[in-house]
Amino acid sequence: MASQRPTIAVPLIDGMTLFEIGMPLEALGYGWDPDQGPLYDVTLCGDLRGVRTHTGARLAPERPLSAVADGDTVLVPAVPPGRSVGPRLVRELQRAAGRGARMVALCTGTFALAEAGLLDGRRATTHWRHAPLLQRMYPDIEVDARAIYVEDQGVFTSAGSAAGLDLCLHLIRRDHGERAANATARYLVIAAHRDGDQAQYVHAEPLEDSAAWLDHLRAWLRENLRGPVTLTELGRAANLSPRTLARRFERDVGATPMRWVAAERIAAAKELLEVTDLTVDRISFEVGYGSPVTFRTAFTHEVGISPGRYRSQFSARPVRPSAHARSVLTT
Repeated sequence: MASQRPTIAVPLIDGMTLFEIGMPLEALGYGWDPDQGPLYDVTLCGDLRGVRTHTGARLAPERPLSAVADGDTVLVPAVPPGRSVGPRLVRELQRAAGRGARMVALCTGTFALAEAGLLDGRRATTHWRHAPLLQRMYPDIEVDARAIYVEDQGVFTSAGSAAGLDLCLHLIRRDHGERAANATARYLVIAAHRDGDQAQYVHAEPLEDSAAWLDHLRAWLRENLRGPVTLTELGRAANLSPRTLARRFERDVGATPMRWVAAERIAAAKELLEVTDLTVDRISFEVGYGSPVTFRTAFTHEVGISPGRYRSQFSARPVRPSAHARSVLTT
């Protein structure tokens, strides 16, 4: 897996689902930008004679299962819940974790990490339907059945199905910055950012319907970030009463409206840190923080590093400023 790009090893065993196998290949390993190419080198590892998926289709891994430990990141797709993944995969997962690989599981892939003992004492999630089984089988794990993805001490797990794409975007955001994650989301035609603590879509309306009203509200918010935003103003922008808006956020997002506003302010700040040379103090004003000190504290708490460190890590990438960033530059 020798490459200048970060490498992701995807172990394959019989019974995995095509959807979760396809996620890292499409979201992480596909060259959406022809000038830049893929963000990662993604390699399928498993029995070279072929692996039978849940639907019966057979896949031909590129490398043997023993190559899993060569990846910078190991990403485990969904496995049959409650059934052992076998001693060989367990051994390879433990070996990869032992050499410092970042460990990621999509959906019921969490069961594989749990069987390997890599989630003991950690918080993790999986598909809400199988969360009780995960908790019963592995009581040393703090199972969060609501979160769409969880990061705990360098180990990442996601909820079911499309939540795996949210986790893939989260990895891109951590490794390559906000702009790269947003660009990938646009290519995939999905919401650019759902916080991991947002709720799984258990009883929500179809995702594309809920995304439409939220995208409209997000566009309004981006035009009004500089000033304070109240729940009443948000409701007016969404053509909903404050009470109805709060209920809809709880149902579709799993967070309060004001928690969502705070996350959007940080996302806008990350974009400005990447694509402009505005000072941190100026950016704090542009995204609605009255005090640069408050902004630095909130940013560091949310992102894990200071605004200055974030800029030094992600500002060198050749990207075109967004319309919002260009408008800031001309003010």
